[in-house]
Amino acid sequence: MEVTHAHPVTCTKCGRALRSAASVARRIGPWCLAKVRAAARVKAVAGFTAEQWAKALELIEDGGIIRTGHAGVYRAVSGDGQRTYLVHAATDNCPAGLRSRKTCYHSLSARLLGA
Repeated sequence: MEVTHAHPVTCTKCGRALRSAASVARRIGPWCLAKVRAAARVKAVAGFTAEQWAKALELIEDGGIIRTGHAGVYRAVSGDGQRTYLVHAATDNCPAGLRSRKTCYHSLSARLLGA
């Protein structure tokens, strides 16, 4: 649905005129919104090693991480398949997550699913 205004509403990022009701409500156009979201995804997954990436992708592909009823919280299976851990994009309660302040591949998996 196209929206017309006496004064055109423009994107706060690039200055182009906004036409759709959703873009006008957000005050940002679809192209700029896509760029902002892509930059947020890149920032969210920065700092992980290649090994962590491989494990995180394997966990997702194998269905070893699932959403819970809480926003941003997942349940992930341990590497040996014997235990499960609660996982959030910022932290998790696996031994590696509890032992260090660094995030582990479980958290990377949650970030990828959340993005």
